[in-house]
Amino acid sequence: MLSRPQQILLKRAQREAALADDEYRDSLELVSHCRSSKDAAMTDRQLDLLLGYFEAIHWRKVDAGALQPSCSATAVFRQRGYWASKNTRQETSRDRFTQSTIDKEITGLETALASLGFGESYCASIRQKSTHGRRDPHALFLYRAALCRTLAAKERGLTHEKVA
Repeated sequence: MLSRPQQILLKRAQREAALADDEYRDSLELVSHCRSSKDAAMTDRQLDLLLGYFEAIHWRKVDAGALQPSCSATAVFRQRGYWASKNTRQETSRDRFTQSTIDKEITGLETALASLGFGESYCASIRQKSTHGRRDPHALFLYRAALCRTLAAKERGLTHEKVA
């Protein structure tokens, strides 16, 4: 999930690239598979990709004469190519930390389901249904959420069986 300053930076980039809200949301979905900067699945890498994408839009509009380049020292796009060259093709340290954390959570959830008698094939079925075969970071968040829901439902079911 992006921090509040990162969300603000993204909104400033939207304004500097002169993107309407619907264009902004479409761009978010295209680049990051999220419709909002507040989506928990949004990563630092996706932020860098979005800023590079908005930067290209901004400078294309400047070259076409539709926008004036900003003179402000605090402008998001004060230097051509800055965001496009930032963190290219590598994961950021925050992405690696998030990946490590979510992998541990998924392992714990799979182990909890296994202790209730639902094995690897059951978890594989949940993964397939929740991610539709995708392997990107967003798909892992979807899989983790599906495992949490399934585990809670199975535990509720066991509780009701013991009561009856």
